[in-house]
Order: sequence, then C-alpha cells, then structure tokens
Amino acid sequence: MYVMIALVIIGIALLLGGIFFMRFGLQKLLWIKLQTFLSLLTSTPMRGLLVGIVAAAFMQSSTAVSLLTIGLVHAQYLSFYQGLGIILGANIGTCSTVQLMTITMPEKFIIPLFLFFLLFTILCRKFRYFGMAISGLLSMFIGMSILSEALSNISEFTTIIDYLLASQENSIYAIVGGIIITLLFQSSSAATGVLMVLASDGIIDLTTATYVVYGNNIGSCLSSFIVGVTASLAAKRLAVAHILLNVLGVIIFFPITGILTKIATSLTADFAGQVAIVHTLFNIISSLAVLPIIHQYANLVMLLIPKKR
Repeated sequence: MYVMIALVIIGIALLLGGIFFMRFGLQKLLWIKLQTFLSLLTSTPMRGLLVGIVAAAFMQSSTAVSLLTIGLVHAQYLSFYQGLGIILGANIGTCSTVQLMTITMPEKFIIPLFLFFLLFTILCRKFRYFGMAISGLLSMFIGMSILSEALSNISEFTTIIDYLLASQENSIYAIVGGIIITLLFQSSSAATGVLMVLASDGIIDLTTATYVVYGNNIGSCLSSFIVGVTASLAAKRLAVAHILLNVLGVIIFFPITGILTKIATSLTADFAGQVAIVHTLFNIISSLAVLPIIHQYANLVMLLIPKKR
C-alpha cells in the first residue's frame, strides 16, 4: 500500500511538474510576442477566437492566456469584446494538452529522452527554454505511465472507491469532485490526465468521467475569476464571462451527456482517448455556440456586472 501511495505521489509530481515546466518554457519563448499578437490581431470576435486557440495551444495553458488577456483588458490594451473572443478561443486551445496525453511512446525511449533534454536545458543556455518545454512534455508522459501502474491497485483504498461509486450514482458528486481536483492541482489538464488514467484502468466509467470533466472546466476558470474580480470593470466582466461560459456549458450538456459519451465511444475504443474527446467536444461546442451570439452574450454579462453609478 505504501509503495502505491509513493508511486501515486511521484506520478502526480511528474505529471504536474511536466505540465508547469513545459508551460514555463513556452511562456519564456513566446510571452512578449504573445502580448503583441493578442493586441494586434483581435479586431473581430472571430479573429479573437482564432488567436485564443493558437495562444492557448502554444502556451499549453488557457489559464495563462486568460490571465494575460484580463491584464491587457485591465490596462486598456484590449476592449471587453476583444478579450471575450480570446477567452472563447483559449477554451478550445487548452484541449491540445489533453490530446497530447493520449499519445503513447515506447517506455524504453521516454526516460533516456527526458534525461537528454534535461541535460540539454542545463548545459545549453541559449536553447534552455526549448529544452524545458520538451523535457516537461516527456515528464508528463512518465508521470502518466507511473500513475497508470500505481492506480491499478486502488481497490485497496476503500474510501476512494466508495466516493467513486457514489459519484457514479450521483453526478453532482462527480462535478464537485472535478472542481476540487482542479483547484488542488491548479491545472484542469493535470486533473483530466488523472481522470484518463482512472478510465483506462476501468476504475471509473465514461459517464462519470464526463461529469468530472464538467467540474474540471468550471474549476479551471476560478484562478482568472479571482484575479478578474479585483481588476477594472471590463476585466471583471471578462472574468465573469469566462466562468459563465463553462457553467452554461455544463447546464446545456448535462441532459445530453449520454449523446456526448456515445459520440466519444464511436470515435475510439481507447478509454483515455474517449475522455480526451469528451473534454475537447465540450470545449469546442461551448465556445462555438457562443460565437454567433457573442454581442448578446456580452450584453448578458454587462447586465450581470453593471457599471457603478
């Protein structure tokens, strides 16, 4: 049992560390260019959406893009409408991290490659941020592999099993669990990665995993929400728009969860892949559904967060 706990801790540490290491490397490579990119190429909501997708995919973090966008709106480099388009796109772009986790690499190559790029990062200062991004990605794969092996014996922990069984009977437990896990990890991608491992090992069914994904998406907005509520009126509205997007998405998808899981199972037989597809479909459909009515959506947010007289 203690070996399993140690392996779970190591696996989560490598997964989380890999995600943050990869993000840090990419942010250092692209941060200044990204600010200019966001400011200049977001004249329409559609452009904002495309910019948000690209930015979140390259940064491997919708939270980082959301926080940067809120900062630019607060500093009046972007309008509320421009920022809203970017937020919609970031919601889609963040799916790239989860899709990366579905890639399987031969285990005999991962650790040597990880050590090589780690050494490359230390010795080659000129390209260290590139090395950090690659070694972070490889660390993520190693963490997923260790977690998969460790969680195969999770049946020893009756409390966890009882909660998972309760989540299968009550979807609200699963959604709340998803929010809490994302808050603890400070990463919806890491939380979804652990979920993919649980699904692959048959510990949790796809329907329950889908409800947890809903919770993950709500939890991922809370960091930017906390920052946004202390900022200017436009930035505050943007933070509310972000969390409202995912809450409304959950409300809309909740009654059609069965359809969503059927689509995922028809596209792949791999359980981890099915969770990744559910996550991706939820984010893409939620964002694209708002795009045609973005002005009405913005008006709703402005109604909720009115200008103080």
